[in-house]
Amino acid sequence: MKTENLIDAIGMIDEKYIAEAHKPQIRHSVKKFAIAAAAVLCIAVPLPVMMAFGSDTAYSLLYMAMPSVAQTFKPIQKSCEDNGVRMEVISSDIHGDEADFYISVQGDMIDETTDLFDSYNIRCPFDNVGNVSFSDFDESTKTAYFVVNIRTMNGEEIPKSKITFSVRELIFDKHEFEGAVDGVDLLEVPENPPTIDNINFRGGSENYESITNILAPSSPLTEITDGVSVTGIGYIDGKLHVQTYYEDILKTDNHGYVYLVDKNNRRIGEDFASISFWDDDRKGSYDEKVFDIEYSELENYSLYGKFWTSDGYKSGDWEVTFRTE
Repeated sequence: MKTENLIDAIGMIDEKYIAEAHKPQIRHSVKKFAIAAAAVLCIAVPLPVMMAFGSDTAYSLLYMAMPSVAQTFKPIQKSCEDNGVRMEVISSDIHGDEADFYISVQGDMIDETTDLFDSYNIRCPFDNVGNVSFSDFDESTKTAYFVVNIRTMNGEEIPKSKITFSVRELIFDKHEFEGAVDGVDLLEVPENPPTIDNINFRGGSENYESITNILAPSSPLTEITDGVSVTGIGYIDGKLHVQTYYEDILKTDNHGYVYLVDKNNRRIGEDFASISFWDDDRKGSYDEKVFDIEYSELENYSLYGKFWTSDGYKSGDWEVTFRTE
């Protein structure tokens, strides 16, 4: 940035906002704040001006350094619309260090299964923890309602300020399946099936490191439900391995688990080790469940599963900003 532009930019910031940046409510330590403030003043001074013209990048940068100042510049906007979906903040309930805000999401594709897909973001000028839960659905208006709950980290009362709530992805038309997995015969489980050495690890149970061998994925042995199939089964090192595949999880949130049911209808295996890994395109996910059970005992069990899938996905830019009072 040229020197003359920097000086001009500094002159564009109202003194009250510079003073605001030094108030003790800033959530950074003194040392970190000094560095952050210097960075903002020396590198990104025009941010308030850019924000006035709707620069999301400028807002994000300023929020990282000085959240209270960033929220001061943020204009009030209680509703927004994008890609045929309208989001609106409709009411609030503030009590001490905790607050609930009620958000509506409306659109022709919205249904009672609508999920924000963990794509929401809550921005406040104070340290907080927050979560979102589904509240209700109005079929006549195709409107889903959510409760946004936040509370201060230090236990102090929520101050008068602005809060920004944004969402980037929605999923809907979700389905749940639970029952027997057809097309898999536990009496014909192959021993020592092909395995693989390298995987694109995605996650696993607390004891996933106990899994030393992983089935080589094959073409689906059976489709359990739309988007979920069995891609491998075998007996390795005294344990039963069952591998399931979930298609396009980044847009469907397909997930679930398999378990065993004995002849007395008792379930086992929900707490056994499992590991998840990406497919080659990093869009779908394999999940391998390992049952610590004798091969001779397999005849006494049937394979079952519980799965969640969805057929609707929409991305967009939904954001509302409102005052706590």
